Formats: sequence, structure tokens, C-alpha cells
Amino acid sequence: MKKTLLFLLMGVLAIFISACGNSNANDSSTEENKMEPLAAELDVPEKGDKGKAVSLSVKVTQGDENVEDADEVKYEVWKNGHKEESEMIEAKHDKSGIYEAEKTFDEDGMYTVQVHVTARDMHTMPKTEIAIGEVHEEGHGGEGGDDHHGHHENTVTIHLMKPDPIKANEEAEWNVQVEDEGNALEDAEVRLEIFKEGQEKHEWVDLAADEAGIYNGSYAFPEKGKYNVQVHVTKGEEIHEHTMQTVEVN
Repeated sequence: MKKTLLFLLMGVLAIFISACGNSNANDSSTEENKMEPLAAELDVPEKGDKGKAVSLSVKVTQGDENVEDADEVKYEVWKNGHKEESEMIEAKHDKSGIYEAEKTFDEDGMYTVQVHVTARDMHTMPKTEIAIGEVHEEGHGGEGGDDHHGHHENTVTIHLMKPDPIKANEEAEWNVQVEDEGNALEDAEVRLEIFKEGQEKHEWVDLAADEAGIYNGSYAFPEKGKYNVQVHVTKGEEIHEHTMQTVEVN
């Protein structure tokens, strides 16, 4: 009887250890995947016809995983030289991390298509150009025929690592990881713009460079509530990107 009880206890213990081992392995795998940067492969035709719908597509991945739970995917489209008149088009998830939309262009010319992808506390925004109708040769830097599609990798990726939990009147540490074409972006100016919806006063927090591509800083929220935290990344004249998240302060 004692031997039987001992064997039963050993069996239960073995199952428990195995389950813990699998759980730790799964947790480790999940954590490792969270460290992978967000990638967005933009697929837009190099040419299109005025008055005809053009398909816009982007495949979003993180490591080997298709990202099917993006918080937001939008296409921003503007005629070159008229960024202030850009149009935002919301994309819909099709399958396997592919988000699609359509755009009909009313005028000939060169246009820029930039996709804004926000997922898993990261933001990336690759862009490309499309020639619509009759375009002067010098205005089109691409190559290829009408049915050639350009596949464009992400350029700037912003990963905002927010503290959890966030409490009012307590200093909270913020970390932002920035990459450009998969490499750590160094010597950039990284700032947080913090404000409540409808609030005129915006607080600015300058982040200091820590290690390559990592920028740190702290901020104490004055009261409880929901705040918008917008990250601004600037380097020279070529890079000025941003992403925004809403956080809850307890």
C-alpha cells in the first residue's frame, strides 16, 4: 500500500514538473517573440490609371509570426508636394497578417503612399510612390512596367515600452526603442508629448540616449485618467516620425 502511494505521488510530481517546464518554455518563447521588431512589407503598384481603383496591401509580421491583431493600420496618401492635403484610408485585415484597402486617384501625377501600422506597442510606417496616368519621366524614380509591384520593407520602427502600472504623482520610467531599416537608430532626438483629450496644455519630455537605439526618461502624471502619449522621433531633415498610444493612469 505504501509503495503504491509512493508511486502515485512520484507520478503526480513528474506531471507537475513537466507542466511547469512546458509553461516556462512557452513563456520564454512568448517573451522572445515580443522582443522581435515589427515588420511591414508594403505592396503597391508602381503605376495606376486615373479614375480606376488601386489595391493597397501590407503584410505585417513579428519574427516568424503573422500579426493579425494590429491595433490600427491606415494608409496615408498624398500627391507629391501636397502633404498637407493627405488622405487617411483605414485598412481591413484579410488573412495571414495582410491588411488591404483601395484608393481611386482623380488626377494624374506622382503620389506617396505611406502605411501607418500600430501593433503590440510598436509603430512602423514604410512608404513608397505610385505614378498615376501621364507623369513626366523625371518625376518618377521607379522602374518597371504597369504590372510590377514594389515590395517595401519598413524604415522606422518605434517601440514604446510603457510602465505598468502607471500611478498618479509617481515618477514612471519610459523607454523607447527606435530602429531604422532594422538597425538601431542612434543620435536621434526623441521626445514624449503627453496630454489629455481636449486639453490645450501639452507636456513635453525629452528622452536621453542610453544604449544603441534606446532612449529613456521619466514623467509623473498629475492626476488619474486617460492620457495620450505621442512619441516624436527626429533626426536631421530625413526622419521625423511619430506614434501615439493612450494610457490609463490610476
